Amino acid sequence: MAGAKFTPAQGLEEQLARMLAPAVRRIAVQVEVEAKRLAPPTKRWVTVGDNRVRPTHVAAQGQVVPGNLRFKINSMDWDMKHRGLGEHTYMLQPKDESSRAVANIKNCRCTTHKDPKGIARHITTGQPVIAGKKVTVTVSVEADQVVEAEVGTVYPGNLRAEGTFFMSRAAAIVAARR
Repeated sequence: MAGAKFTPAQGLEEQLARMLAPAVRRIAVQVEVEAKRLAPPTKRWVTVGDNRVRPTHVAAQGQVVPGNLRFKINSMDWDMKHRGLGEHTYMLQPKDESSRAVANIKNCRCTTHKDPKGIARHITTGQPVIAGKKVTVTVSVEADQVVEAEVGTVYPGNLRAEGTFFMSRAAAIVAARR
């Protein structure tokens, strides 16, 4: 039995890559859509803005973090001396008892403002890049603490923030459709 060998015409693989580039981009846009749907909101620390707001919370005014992460607040002396907290207290929201603070949460009147599209608005799909026979399209997100929002993090005192895995889950959802 004789074997046959196929050799593509020179440039055929590159030509196929150029033809497939729009389809690869359409798949990447589907990943973008799913990632935007799954992305956590952001939250912003908001004080009542009067002269009774404690200095540690005045300093936190306007701080924005992904919804699954913690705000970084300056610790109060009492909490450092009596609760063993370091220079910073890490809170999910104002009055967060899981932060182990007492002085920094007592009589707190602060709130948070959630932005459902806080991270989603930063997710974009690039244009196809063709390198020889390879087509690459990147779905990316550039925002503060987005890596921590994706994979989670551990704060001092072993406080944890679980990852949301919105980008990896988006890619898996689109791949499962194929």
